[in-house]
Amino acid sequence: MAFESATPAPRPSFGRAAALSVLLLSSCAAFSHAFTPTTLLGGAKSMAPSTPASAGAFVVPSPMHNKQLAPSGSSSLQMNFVSDFITEKDMERRLKDNDKYIAGLQNRVDSINALEPDIEDLGDDELAARTKEFRERLAKGEDINGKILEESFAVVREAAWRVLEQRHYDVQLLGGLILHDGRLAEMNTGEGKTLVATLPCYINALTGKAAFVITTNDYLARRDMEKMGQVHRFLGLSVGLIQSGMSEEERRKAYACDVVYVTNSELGFDYLRDHLALSPQQTVLPTAGTGSGEFEGFCVVDEADSVLIDEARTPLIISKQVPAPANKYKVANALKR
Repeated sequence: MAFESATPAPRPSFGRAAALSVLLLSSCAAFSHAFTPTTLLGGAKSMAPSTPASAGAFVVPSPMHNKQLAPSGSSSLQMNFVSDFITEKDMERRLKDNDKYIAGLQNRVDSINALEPDIEDLGDDELAARTKEFRERLAKGEDINGKILEESFAVVREAAWRVLEQRHYDVQLLGGLILHDGRLAEMNTGEGKTLVATLPCYINALTGKAAFVITTNDYLARRDMEKMGQVHRFLGLSVGLIQSGMSEEERRKAYACDVVYVTNSELGFDYLRDHLALSPQQTVLPTAGTGSGEFEGFCVVDEADSVLIDEARTPLIISKQVPAPANKYKVANALKR
């Protein structure tokens, strides 16, 4: 569940200001109990009236601490800050916005389906030649979110059918559009998440920046590359694979491909190693040697809940012993004098 950033609250009345003063970090400590969605929503009906949606904190005080925090003679400070964010009205608005967003994407899916008869008439060479055409159009400044997006999705769907005999269904086209838009798409096992990733990766790889498919282990990375990589190769893209135990040169070559299949841990450690490199020639990630110290690209994260939440709790730690550049210290001291 996601929450929008709160906007500044209107100036409260004197009584309200006195109640809100308990939020001062220097004089207040609140403790939450049974921090689960069921308890949070259940508590929303039993607490005092909610404050405006633009104020409050995501905390549920226990009754005991409410009594301790309440001044003598005043009403109990049973302030349900959760209801500031989780209300029926707020959820209705979010569902309405989501339905509107999906309806807009459905129009694009209909446009992709309308292109299918013309795409089917193309020969293999003509279909692969669309990749060069798309690159040139994007290089000339055409909006990647315009008509070219629908055309590229139609081309990938036809290529997947010819190579793998797997055709993207409408729901998979929706998933591809959502991922291209930088959002989270939840799909159940068996709905074809691996096939969905070919759609946004193809169009984003045509911009000249690498497209990454990030998985949780080496087996999945190799499996997806060997199967879905056939679609990208058919359309003229290069496909790379990063596995544990690869040399620096092998990694550099793989990262230089248009579409790269890699695990989250390998990508994370390569990022750390690049920041320990003493020269741009020792880095492996694309564009890491441009001077910014960062790399650019499009990423599709498979099993996002595992990669971005569960495994993110364990920090990646790397250490490396490097020789001290004594001559540089001497030059620095001379310049200082």
